[in-house]
Amino acid sequence: CDVLVFLRAVRIPDLQPRPTMSLTVKAYLERPGAQTTPPEHEIRRFAIDPSVSSSYDYLSRKVAQVFPCLSEPGNFQLFWKDGESDLVSFSSDEELLEALGFVSDGIFRIYVKATGSGSSQPTPGDAQPDGTFHPNVVCDGCN
Repeated sequence: CDVLVFLRAVRIPDLQPRPTMSLTVKAYLERPGAQTTPPEHEIRRFAIDPSVSSSYDYLSRKVAQVFPCLSEPGNFQLFWKDGESDLVSFSSDEELLEALGFVSDGIFRIYVKATGSGSSQPTPGDAQPDGTFHPNVVCDGCN
């Protein structure tokens, strides 16, 4: 009895983990008292790598980067809308994780309210008599 055996080479794909999708952020900037130029509201979209998506510091630096008028993270506050459409402020990793739990369509919507002048340059009234400058701090005097 003759047996004929056919072998066929099959390529097995590499079992590399698939890259994780980045988090899409849609940021709505509201400038208090803004006129028509620049517009009162501005919207930007950007992606955040999943490895840093739960870092409030990274997110606030990214927001300051995509909105050039917000020269540094201290010039604005971040908010998200909860299930009751209330704007909820967040300023820590823990609060950011809470907000991310409400993302339903893959887009994290944040609301940015400018609080400062949008400039990190000191004005003559901001500096202490010895020339020391502390941005976003009103101090009675330095030690």
